[in-house]
Amino acid sequence: MNPEALLRKVKGIIYSGRTRHIIDRIGLDKLLFNPYWRLVHKFSGDVQSYTINGNRIEFKTETLTEFIRFQNLAGERAILEDFLKSLKPNDVVYDIGANVGTYTCFVSSKVGEKQTVAFEPEPQNVKRLHENLKVNNLNAEIIEVALSNASGTVDFALSGDETGEGEHAMATGQDTETIEVAMESGDSVIEQRELPTPTVLKIDVEGAEMSVLHGLQEAIQEHVRLIYLEVHPEKLPQFGDTVSEVEAFLENSGFDIEQLSERGNEIFIRAIK
Repeated sequence: MNPEALLRKVKGIIYSGRTRHIIDRIGLDKLLFNPYWRLVHKFSGDVQSYTINGNRIEFKTETLTEFIRFQNLAGERAILEDFLKSLKPNDVVYDIGANVGTYTCFVSSKVGEKQTVAFEPEPQNVKRLHENLKVNNLNAEIIEVALSNASGTVDFALSGDETGEGEHAMATGQDTETIEVAMESGDSVIEQRELPTPTVLKIDVEGAEMSVLHGLQEAIQEHVRLIYLEVHPEKLPQFGDTVSEVEAFLENSGFDIEQLSERGNEIFIRAIK
């Protein structure tokens, strides 16, 4: 048995039943979390691989943050499986909030690089996105802008200093560490860069959902048939929006909405025409 498997087995034995209850109650789980995962990461190597619907993808996980996030694909494996099953051969997919490429790599593997466009403004994540595509001999159009409903620049809040941090977002005035990034509306980017028009959107933008939807309004009304959207009820008010406004926009644009699952305070929605 390799060291990684042994560590996981030992954890499974110790962290169960009454022992688990005691560990949770006294708060020892929080103290043990990082040391345990640092050991697992050390013995696991810097690449994690996953196979979904016959497509095997490898991801570089050099930082502890990346490694932990890629356990069960950041808790989104079931959503990703459903998303990939819903794609058609001629779909053009926009991955908005691509991070390090969890969705982008699988999408490129399925529909091809010319039909895959990733939007990610955070420089470290963009670097790893390129690397994850390269390690799988894949490619995609990568646009280093934050999609919104206007053009210019915007302060982008950083949730941490490691590659793969999953909560980078447009700043709302309460953030301590920010960088300035380019901001564009989706419809203008399509026209200016002569991008293929999207038929499918995956959106994960940490509360800026309505800004992205408004900025892509023309494409959504005329071309998009399917949207997978991660909605953040606690973060939407920071942008002056609500969950009901997101749902109303989608319904008024001709979509039927289905809630797929929840993860903490986040809601995963599938909208289809």
